[in-house]
Amino acid sequence: MPKRIALLGSTGSIGQNALEIVAAYPEKFRVVFLTCRQGIDQLMHQVERFHPNWVAIGENVLSADQVAALRNLDVRIAEGIDEMRGVLKELDYDLAVNAVMGSAGLLPTIDVLSRGIDVALANKETLVMAGRLVMNLAKEHEAAIWPIDSEHSAIYQCIRGEESGSIARIILTASGGPFRVDNGMDLSSVSVKEVLNHPTWEMGPKITVDSATLVNKALEVIEAHFLFDVPAKNIDVWIHPQSIIHSMVEFVDGSIKAQLGTPDMKLPILYALTDGQRLRADFLQTDLCQIGRLEFEEPDYDRFPCLNLAYQVLETGGTAPAVLSSADEEAVDIFLRGKIPFTGIYDLVSRVLSEHEIVADPEIDDILQVDRWARTRARQLAEVGV
Repeated sequence: MPKRIALLGSTGSIGQNALEIVAAYPEKFRVVFLTCRQGIDQLMHQVERFHPNWVAIGENVLSADQVAALRNLDVRIAEGIDEMRGVLKELDYDLAVNAVMGSAGLLPTIDVLSRGIDVALANKETLVMAGRLVMNLAKEHEAAIWPIDSEHSAIYQCIRGEESGSIARIILTASGGPFRVDNGMDLSSVSVKEVLNHPTWEMGPKITVDSATLVNKALEVIEAHFLFDVPAKNIDVWIHPQSIIHSMVEFVDGSIKAQLGTPDMKLPILYALTDGQRLRADFLQTDLCQIGRLEFEEPDYDRFPCLNLAYQVLETGGTAPAVLSSADEEAVDIFLRGKIPFTGIYDLVSRVLSEHEIVADPEIDDILQVDRWARTRARQLAEVGV
């Protein structure tokens, strides 16, 4: 029987790539639930193509004609986050793919893991905000978390079959973003268009901005800490502009394993959807001879101070990682609307972090409250020009 998939965030870049995998292996996968916050026209096309049992969308966004069209296709409709979570708690499915952007992905992950159902996780905020709680929940209910981030998928593939005590360090690779080379450009004056011009990956605007500030890599350091139970001091970041090596693991004997591949998100998605099986994928070929050279360099922590924040919040612990995640999400939105300069993202996030009173051992309600506070405080500070 095909694996039944609930796909959360079907109209984003990860969701679209996941559906291409489903389409390529119809005997392996079947989509039973699609969700999105916007992109309704795209969702309608996905429904016509994949015939899910359920869809979930934001409240009051469907027209009467769209509702009628969905019902004619024998598709049931959930509106709003509460109804969407209700479907997750009741529907029969084998794997949830969480490709939701931002902190909105946290509670759905908890809903799925609480049922003992595996999660293919592309939502960074789930582990950044509540890594200890989420990993404990997965262990309690014997559910697997399959990372979809190319870096964490690479690490998982490198350590599979190895003893946990044999890991000396994790090396996360980063493209370096559009401003990797210091050519004297004043980063405080770069435009939104320049920031969104990523040299390697095609991603949504939020993650593209995070890649330019290296916040994306800061969040990945935190994810790796919780996913693989490795201390922050044993997680390094290397700049690798070709984006062919997706990450590496160094072992105590000095050997290093690396996972290589064309920079295409279909590869880690396919690995997660198959529980780590190797299916033939002719659309994902890598010619190292043509690439010719693989380069590495240390990141410039002065030029990209956001990367330091990962190690700071992990040392602080408690709710500090949640504040970093939520404040950054808000700061990126403010930047994209032209209200702060590119360098203002770090200024805003670090200021919110400095004002936060840490909750040392938070539960979910504490984390959700901190999420709301960090967003509100970031907006307040942006309004007064901080």
